[in-house]
Amino acid sequence: MSLAPYRDPEAREAAVDELAARLGGELVVYGESVEGRPLRALRVPALRPSAPRVVIGANIHGVEWIGAHVVLELLARLAAGAPEVAPLRAAEVWAIPCINPDGYARTAAQGGIGELPQLRANARGVDLNRNYPLPPGATPSRLPAAGSPRPGAPTYRGPHPLSEPESERLAALLAAIRPRAGLNLHSFMGTVIPASVRDRPCYAAYRRLCAAFAGAQESTRYRRLASRIFDVFTGEQEDHQHHNLDCWAACVEVFPVLASYRQHLRAPSLFWRFNPRDPDVWAANDIPGIVAFLSAALALPRPSELSPQALASAD
Repeated sequence: MSLAPYRDPEAREAAVDELAARLGGELVVYGESVEGRPLRALRVPALRPSAPRVVIGANIHGVEWIGAHVVLELLARLAAGAPEVAPLRAAEVWAIPCINPDGYARTAAQGGIGELPQLRANARGVDLNRNYPLPPGATPSRLPAAGSPRPGAPTYRGPHPLSEPESERLAALLAAIRPRAGLNLHSFMGTVIPASVRDRPCYAAYRRLCAAFAGAQESTRYRRLASRIFDVFTGEQEDHQHHNLDCWAACVEVFPVLASYRQHLRAPSLFWRFNPRDPDVWAANDIPGIVAFLSAALALPRPSELSPQALASAD
């Protein structure tokens, strides 16, 4: 079954190579997947030395190809000198279009047909977005979506944190480059989910960052999904980035639920439930939000340095 207009794995990697050449960027192989596929990041140098770093990742879940498409489209706009992405040239941009290449390849091989645990996970059946270490002192939640200890579950978190090469090597890369801000692209809820925080200054900062994201979107604006009281720690990437790497981070769920069901009341495959038929519409909608979030985050000190006074001075 055709998954056009999305790129197959070979075309995706070819696009990354082409964009690296156009941007004068550096391709970094930071590890290998379970099945031996290279884990690749594209470093786009900033216009000035010693600039802060930002990271934009996608496809931590194999079936969510819209995320990779948005990252590649953002890079194409950077390469073309598009004004809407120009603020990102103030930072060193690290782009990882496909965090889970084995899951992406499996989705391609099966034409997007399969069960969620199969297409979501890596080659060992682990949900990579539940495989990160929790913040110090946090304990796993028993809520189903918060990560399951049971192999075969859609959110199986693996035998221990960073048990998987995809998450372990990415955690090592991020620890080495120490980004100031990061966004992780998923689908299909149409929301922005910031890292779970309890302290008031950081919670207020994320409210501001998510408002900047929504305010910049072209048409469909994503709501923030957060709570100081009810949020739980799940081993997700954005929580790890915030609490363990001192980085402003959020999950962006591209393509809202309502839009998915308008597209297909009964989707012909799991793939077409998670991905829009016209990905360019959602790239155009969300790229301005991505730029606005990251730019606003760069105006703040790191989370550990934030105080009410620092938050007010950033206004």
